Amino acid sequence: MNLFRSEEHARNWSGFGNPPGLLSLQDYMTIFGSSVMRERTSDAYITHLKEFGQDTAAVIKQVTRDDPFWRRD
Repeated sequence: MNLFRSEEHARNWSGFGNPPGLLSLQDYMTIFGSSVMRERTSDAYITHLKEFGQDTAAVIKQVTRDDPFWRRD
């Protein structure tokens, strides 16, 4: 795993090749604020995990603009 301190640092890396792979901090905050993460301490988490997963998948699709880079097909 490679970690970068900035977008510029990532783009200057010799192995950089996919701009859609870069998300802003706000995008990550949106994803991690989705129901799978937000509701994980809920008593009914397992019961509703499928619904939470669908919600989170929709959030990820929206944030990543449904770019093929982010799909798990």
